[in-house]
Amino acid sequence: MYQHKRFAYFVLLVLLFIFSCYASLTFGFIHTTWGDVVDALTQFNNSQEHIVIIYSRIPRTVNAILTGGALGISGVMLQALTKNQLASASILGINSGASLFLVVPLLFLPNVSWSVLSLFAFVGALLTAILVYAISGGIGGKVSSKDLVLGGTAISTLFFSLTQALLYSNNAALEDVLYWMTGSVEGKKMEIITMIAPFIIIGFVVACFLHKGFTTFELGDEMASSLGMKVVEFKAIVLLVVSILCGASVALAGPVAFVCLVTPYIVKHFFGTKYQMMLPISILVGASMLIASDVLSRFILFPKELPVGAVTAFGGGAFFIYLFLKREKNHD
Repeated sequence: MYQHKRFAYFVLLVLLFIFSCYASLTFGFIHTTWGDVVDALTQFNNSQEHIVIIYSRIPRTVNAILTGGALGISGVMLQALTKNQLASASILGINSGASLFLVVPLLFLPNVSWSVLSLFAFVGALLTAILVYAISGGIGGKVSSKDLVLGGTAISTLFFSLTQALLYSNNAALEDVLYWMTGSVEGKKMEIITMIAPFIIIGFVVACFLHKGFTTFELGDEMASSLGMKVVEFKAIVLLVVSILCGASVALAGPVAFVCLVTPYIVKHFFGTKYQMMLPISILVGASMLIASDVLSRFILFPKELPVGAVTAFGGGAFFIYLFLKREKNHD
């Protein structure tokens, strides 16, 4: 019976994903139809509708799929790695590192393009994760989940302070950076998306193949070691994959809030706790969540648009308030 329910949930999830993609391609300030999308791809004629579809909505939709999927599966892996149900990209300092590496060239390199800035953010996220791993005992071969959290928090605080200091010294860049730091899938060219997409796709594949390792790792470091797992090496691989996925997502959309946090709860509730199922499903859940949030962001202040990060932050905050109230009620 439970298998039938999970299959029904999966079908509903696929339908939600498809409808969200359809809405992302057709809904907005300029109304278009699915026929317009097909014509834009096959018979582009430089009309306003075709320009919007090709240069805005298709890159925006692809960006949301990749970023949402990367954040979704990263959330599952981070929470498993740190054994912390509140783990997200910010817990390893990834967001702060990406922000710092974006602000520095923005302030000191004149006329730098956002494509270059996105690559700086990606590199910053990766280097920050490596730094956190090193100061948490990675060099000595002993990395505990607690040390990763503490090291990530320390680096995150340090980098955030440096970023704020740099922005305070140059108000001209403040508006652009603040918009980026809120999180948005809009405005990225297809060139930068296709440049970063292979890192995300490879990350998806590697992450899904780690499901047996996560099942063993869940037993605890000592038990996993006794079963033949190289725990330190496994943690390093997971951290590398998470860093690539989170770094790529930050480069494409900025530090989008709460997708990392909320996705594991949804996946566990509807699809169970087996990593063989959780890891691939989390990609679809994260992608659907971010696409739907992006579509919603176009209409909340219509005709103006909100950054999608503001929508996910509001939705994620409301979701956790609901969980807290539900938990308090159960305790009573």
